[in-house]
Amino acid sequence: MTTPPPLEYRNRRTGLLLFGIFEIILGAICALFIPLILFARMVARQQVYASQPPPPLAPAIAIYGLLAVALVWLGVGSILARRWARALLLCASAVALCVGVIAGVLGAFMMPQIWSAMAQSGQPAIPPAAFIVVKVITAIVMLVIYIIIPGGLFLFYRSSHVKRTCEMLDPVDRWTDRCPLPVLALCLVSAFGGAMMLGMMAAIKAFPLFGLFVSGGWCTVLMLVLAGLQFFLAAGLYRLQIRAWWINLAVYLFFAVSGVVTFWRVDVAELYVKMGWDRHTAAVTGQMLDLPVFKWFVSLSTASFLVWLLCVRRYFPVRASPPAAAPASLGGQ
Repeated sequence: MTTPPPLEYRNRRTGLLLFGIFEIILGAICALFIPLILFARMVARQQVYASQPPPPLAPAIAIYGLLAVALVWLGVGSILARRWARALLLCASAVALCVGVIAGVLGAFMMPQIWSAMAQSGQPAIPPAAFIVVKVITAIVMLVIYIIIPGGLFLFYRSSHVKRTCEMLDPVDRWTDRCPLPVLALCLVSAFGGAMMLGMMAAIKAFPLFGLFVSGGWCTVLMLVLAGLQFFLAAGLYRLQIRAWWINLAVYLFFAVSGVVTFWRVDVAELYVKMGWDRHTAAVTGQMLDLPVFKWFVSLSTASFLVWLLCVRRYFPVRASPPAAAPASLGGQ
């Protein structure tokens, strides 16, 4: 019996190195945003926020800090051609690309409304030529961030040549090999949600729930419980536990219905005021969120996640019931 020849592939070691360096640079840029945000707050506190409370910084710092650590870690893994890095980057870029496509379409529809609001805000008028430059730069930045970067990462790491290169240079079975990639991506989303819940605890003063608001110490307790639940579900989904899938579906439907009831009963601006935003920022945000295009965005995002959750159901085996005990023989043996 002859041994089949090894599969031919193109060595993508150089590509893994270059993409890894690029991801480390992205992580460094995300890290630099943190002191820039703090500096902008310090400057604005003396001018813009002299008469009103500033918006919370914790969510932005948590997002950029988490992205910085993750991108540097994954970039190093890509440079070393680790299988786990390739799997995580493929999952993360796929999720980012899906979100980016939806957010890009939303931004394309909302930008005219934003420009119109800026023109009617009473601020000094921007020269028409400069306004066109701002629009073009904004469109290019959105295209790069939402489509080009995640799309390029996704196309590169999904290549069979990249997969084979990582398998040859890293022949050890890694923890990412034990979980199907669509489920692994769901685990990442759940874990990221738990981390963000912890990062926003200091900024969120009230949590909306079916049109009511949980505030004070109970809000902190609720967010801690939800963060722990997200981490628990991420671990259960990774182990392909069917109960984790059902709990995830139930929690998702619960908060989807809660969100619908809340937005139906509570004014959007008032919602953000109760959550800790100043009234001016909450009013401007409320005007943007009241646009029909944003409601379509929320509906499409909700439906897309539900479809994804239902599609990965096939990876979760139903535990077979134990075989019935054999009947006792007539002879009592």
